[in-house]
Amino acid sequence: MNCNNRIYFLIFTLLLSVLLLIYFNKYFEFNSAKVGNEEGRDEKKYEENKSSDIEQPKQISLDKNPSLNEILMQDKSWSEIFKVSQQQHKIKPEILIETIRFMIQEVDELDPKLIEFVKKLIAPPSNKPINLADKKRKDFSQSGQSIYIDELLGKMQNGFVVEAGALDGETFSNSLYFELERNWSGILIEPIPFAYESIKNKNRKMYSLNACIARKRPLVAKFKIAGLTGLSGRDSEMSESHQKWVGNNFQYIYVPCFSLNTILKAINISKVDFFSLDLEGGEWDVLSSLDFNNIDYRSFVIEHNRDKERRDKMTNFLLQNNYNLTLTTELDIFFIKK
Repeated sequence: MNCNNRIYFLIFTLLLSVLLLIYFNKYFEFNSAKVGNEEGRDEKKYEENKSSDIEQPKQISLDKNPSLNEILMQDKSWSEIFKVSQQQHKIKPEILIETIRFMIQEVDELDPKLIEFVKKLIAPPSNKPINLADKKRKDFSQSGQSIYIDELLGKMQNGFVVEAGALDGETFSNSLYFELERNWSGILIEPIPFAYESIKNKNRKMYSLNACIARKRPLVAKFKIAGLTGLSGRDSEMSESHQKWVGNNFQYIYVPCFSLNTILKAINISKVDFFSLDLEGGEWDVLSSLDFNNIDYRSFVIEHNRDKERRDKMTNFLLQNNYNLTLTTELDIFFIKK
């Protein structure tokens, strides 16, 4: 990064820090009661509608959702960035500020200070009884993905799973079967705050992180929330089909992002038996950034969602990295290490 860019980013960070602190002080002073009521309504709405195919949130005009840079450059009220989503206040401003500082400094993804920061953001496995909406079901995956991987791995016990795009920790979960039936541990990564809170309320016996996954260095990403469904994703990575499904029914939120290499290092994991990757268009960026030399990935389920070009690109990449394609379905591709 050249000198001019560094100066620009430093100024940007100072503005961001001050504006975030000012906004949140005012927000909680004048809206604490209102927020409490809204949170209760929103969380209840989430539980009532989580099984629906498409949630119909309030439509928000695109021209009323300026980017972060536009807000700063036009000297508009900082609160505009938070008005686009009721979920933004769930992410602490100091987390965004610190993530941006790491981004500006261009720290390596395995920098000790970054690892320590991410470690503090990761919630440990719950020691409470699991709290599921459906207490009788065993396979919670959308189309039997868990059962297929279980057979592929020989019904192994005590493995480790990474579920990127974990939603609420129960609906369409590819990891829950392994926790309940095979005594696995793992980490659930989910960027949407209300969905992440639901994960915490499920009392899963796995680590969890409210963030999105970056390629290498940490960043703060503009995230598009499509109601309360699994169609949400990073605005810059959403596939064309997802953009069409979402249309104008979305809200924006700014989310901290860290590479999977950073996240796994923070919990001292070097072997992943099953990686479930469902990021609504962001799968390739994550897949292509994996460190196969230092982390042993045994099997994958990756959503391609009828995008042939993206499916073929990811397939060829894993074939070249010593994996066998074992199954292709309408939505997913399955791999196991040779």
